[in-house]
Amino acid sequence: MSKSKKLISPRVPEGEAMEEQEDLTSEEINIQFKRRMKEYRKFVKFISEDLKLNDYSKVLEIGPGPAWISIILVQENPTIALTGLEISEDMIRIANQNVIDEKVENNIEFIHGNANNMSMFGDNYFDAVIAHDSLHHWEEPLVIFNEIARVLKPNGVLCIADGRRDLGIGAKIIFNIVKRFIPTQMSYYWKTSIMAGYTQSEVQDILDQTKLCGKFEIKTDLFDIKIYNKQE
Repeated sequence: MSKSKKLISPRVPEGEAMEEQEDLTSEEINIQFKRRMKEYRKFVKFISEDLKLNDYSKVLEIGPGPAWISIILVQENPTIALTGLEISEDMIRIANQNVIDEKVENNIEFIHGNANNMSMFGDNYFDAVIAHDSLHHWEEPLVIFNEIARVLKPNGVLCIADGRRDLGIGAKIIFNIVKRFIPTQMSYYWKTSIMAGYTQSEVQDILDQTKLCGKFEIKTDLFDIKIYNKQE
């Protein structure tokens, strides 16, 4: 093997949902996630401006967690109707309280379920499908991507962002610094989510086996991998 070739650790699945622990409640998870608002606003801006999400769109968010991205999206565009498909009942409880506190409950509803079965939605139902930090939880990504292809309108917006496993030295240094300033359980989950993440080539291999093949771009930055509509 060439010395210049980057060694990448094998992927370690994390499970379908972040579980509440005695020393890390759902309320505490919510507080930690809320501290990432700058990151969430950047994600929403990309969807709204770069991908040109239309007014009055029906949006599906897969794995919204405490729903801060959903909240920001409808706050910036109150014409949007957003459905959050979430596997964790604890997160739905927190998310429902957050949307009430932020006074956007009329725009957002949450459904308890697994994204590998979206039979509650018809074909070509959504104008957009988004997901942030949930891809590494998907135990059947091939099935879920095909379900996305089914429920998303032919010219609909798709944007999925998640952490990548093949971090460079710079990202690893940042991780080791930042983890000192967050709760031990949160830093543990951050590390396990990195190990459960995909590389760009792995995501490409998965998409190539689905009905989304050739329709979307995949790009990476320091920490993340992003799948989205091809730019004109």
